[in-house]
Amino acid sequence: MSTPSALPGIRVLELTHAIAGPHTGQILADHGADVIKVEPPGGELARGAMPMSDGDSTYFAAQNRGKRSVVLDLKDPDDLAVLLRLAEGSDVVLTNYSVDVPDRLGWGFEALKAANPSIIMVHITGFGSTGADRALLAFDGIIQGLSGIPQMTGLPDGDPMFIGTFVADHLTAYRAAMAVMMALRVRDASPEAQFVDVNMMTSYMGLLAHDIHESLEGRPYMRAGNRVPVSIANTYAARDGFVHLAPVGPVKWERFCRAVGRPDWAECLSYDKAVLTARDEVDEYLEQWCRDRERADILTLMRDLSIPCGPVRELSEAVRHLDERGDDSVVRVTSPAGRTVAVPGPLTSVGLGDGPRRLRVPAVGEHDDEVLGEIRARLRDSPPPTT
Repeated sequence: MSTPSALPGIRVLELTHAIAGPHTGQILADHGADVIKVEPPGGELARGAMPMSDGDSTYFAAQNRGKRSVVLDLKDPDDLAVLLRLAEGSDVVLTNYSVDVPDRLGWGFEALKAANPSIIMVHITGFGSTGADRALLAFDGIIQGLSGIPQMTGLPDGDPMFIGTFVADHLTAYRAAMAVMMALRVRDASPEAQFVDVNMMTSYMGLLAHDIHESLEGRPYMRAGNRVPVSIANTYAARDGFVHLAPVGPVKWERFCRAVGRPDWAECLSYDKAVLTARDEVDEYLEQWCRDRERADILTLMRDLSIPCGPVRELSEAVRHLDERGDDSVVRVTSPAGRTVAVPGPLTSVGLGDGPRRLRVPAVGEHDDEVLGEIRARLRDSPPPTT
């Protein structure tokens, strides 16, 4: 039995671009919110981002399903008045424009609060709305570089290594979507306007977990390639590919030692010593042991013994496997040109919305008449709010 959507009746005005903001709006739209994407004349810049197909951006399609699109020129006083009218009947205004853009254009938090005393404004920026770095521009790579995480990634004698996907953008979107849910819950108890400050740097560096404390205590992280420094877990080359083996903990370690032909380790080399003092010896042996075997044989042996392991897949292999799961891990959306585009599925299956828009990417201004018609009577019968 399907569950009801999580956000019925919630209206979100989305003034965003690129990934972090649009992906936040997409999460909310997936789960039943009415997300109105307010685009500048000509549309959001990401509509032209590569890769392109039939004139549509698959980059854009991956972040913008399920929304309604309206075009407003917010430098025009009349269009700004329309935006503020829309804010009167909305629950959330979401943006990831630079920190001072909303105030400069007349739709900052104070203007929105004057239009709607219970509005929730979620502003995603690179570094937050306060502090010395507030005005710095940010893209995913800039955040990765500043985070220190590339210094943790790569081979010990190699250069720092960035992660190959836009992790900082997407993590920020997840945080922002959670922030919206929290703010809506707070509003249930106290219907006052809220300004929610979400930034990419804090979102991405939240991945560091215990390494925050270690760094503050002056214990530097030593780059270790694919080796996990605090446990027996590493990636090894098999005869026909790569495997990741993780016999973590004393019980699995003893079972693993016998499986790889080292019963002497099971008897004489404790798990802690293997991690702390004999790691090079262990990895050198396992490199040779794996090199002489097929990937499938290694994985079958380890799985039979309940030892955590997995293949290191090529990207195309991994995507095909994900698509074949038969759930919503991958969904097909319809682009404005009518093309079917495969994209990552919703954040969770709980509380998904339904309806003809959910798996469609809107064309620029597709819903101008529909959305503006909903406020036309208000615009005609009462004066616009002051800015």
